[in-house]
Amino acid sequence: MKLKKILSLALSAAMALSVMATPALAAAPDASENCIDDIINMFTGNEYTYLYAALNWSEYWANEGVYNAGSTAASDVLDSHEEHDKGAFDAVSRATTNHGLHRGSFQQVATIYATDGTSYTVSHWSDDGKTFYTADGIAYGWNKGTVTKPDGTTSKMDHYEISGTKYVPVRVKTSDLSDFCSKYATVQNGGQLVGGYSENKLVSYSLTAAVDANTNGLKYATKSGDGYTFSAAHNGTGSGIADADQKTASDLIVTVKSGSDVGSFGESIRVDVTGNYGELGSRMQSVVWTYYGSDSTYTNAVATYGTKFAGDNWMHKSNGIQLGLTDSLRAQFPAGSDGTGYWAITIRALGYADTVIRFQVTADNIAKQELADASDRAALQAVVNQAQAKVKAQYTAASYANMQAELDESVELLANPNAYKASVLEQVGHLTEAVESLKAA
Repeated sequence: MKLKKILSLALSAAMALSVMATPALAAAPDASENCIDDIINMFTGNEYTYLYAALNWSEYWANEGVYNAGSTAASDVLDSHEEHDKGAFDAVSRATTNHGLHRGSFQQVATIYATDGTSYTVSHWSDDGKTFYTADGIAYGWNKGTVTKPDGTTSKMDHYEISGTKYVPVRVKTSDLSDFCSKYATVQNGGQLVGGYSENKLVSYSLTAAVDANTNGLKYATKSGDGYTFSAAHNGTGSGIADADQKTASDLIVTVKSGSDVGSFGESIRVDVTGNYGELGSRMQSVVWTYYGSDSTYTNAVATYGTKFAGDNWMHKSNGIQLGLTDSLRAQFPAGSDGTGYWAITIRALGYADTVIRFQVTADNIAKQELADASDRAALQAVVNQAQAKVKAQYTAASYANMQAELDESVELLANPNAYKASVLEQVGHLTEAVESLKAA
């Protein structure tokens, strides 16, 4: 058969299949034509196709050798923020309408669920945080939990979920491609990778996909019954981004938290990464904690843990990447161990080589999980009073909105009778910074 006829047949098949394909998590107008070029590859002899796919956490961690890998078991135990976040690799559910929702759209699959039964999977946000975009490029207004639809009608957010990582590099057999694309949100090579919004050191991104056999973090997809399994991530030297070399994080400052500075979100151990962290945080996809016990050579691991964004991993616009190992179904210290000893954290980020951080944990670095006392609450209340006295009209809209978000979070925290000391003291710093950052109109 002549190549021209082969390509014609391939294009016909591709157009038919594009009707069934799951839209890519990108804002490109032609995202619905997902995998067309790769279907042509099937007719021209390429055995594998390389692309990005959105995976939930149980799929991502299933073959990574981490504790409780692949489990989606939930927990009915509330954490310090009165949220059910002590489960395994189930979705992280949040009810807040503050800034946390925005940051979930950098690399994660974030879905807003409204009280009227509608739901919206977010591609990215406008820089002012007043508009979010879905994968098909449709814009929705946003104001403290109220969604304004294109027709002008509104709905109220009930909660949102962060369920996995949206841009995981994947190799799939080309013969399985059409089926794979019907089951997963994908972005083919040449398509757009979009996420986040710019906030101080954190930066939004719009990149062009270029996955190949050398892309760092590449997972092999294998058809299994009606679904797929995914290999452990492979180390590679490629960035997965068109016309871009793989980046290496540099000039990072690592702080292992101690005393009352650890435990604010229910974590047992916390490590903050500051310095030149902005882009790394914006592109952060997954984080592994490896425990070596008393082995200072970092040779023999005794336990390895996978994490979830917003449950364990966080990035702050000015206070750095905040990494916690949460006391949960996904992270329990080995029998007979209290967590002290030698640890390594591996950060995997879009377009970056793996960033490995090694550190030692002492008893002072293990959270005591103390509840806030009267003096802790009084310190936060004092800053709340100061913030509430500010007159909105006297400040720029952006700086006041930032302060208001921190103020709302502070008021919620003070209303929690089980708030941890570390949570309250950390929020004192956040709100104080927001008040001091107000800019006159």
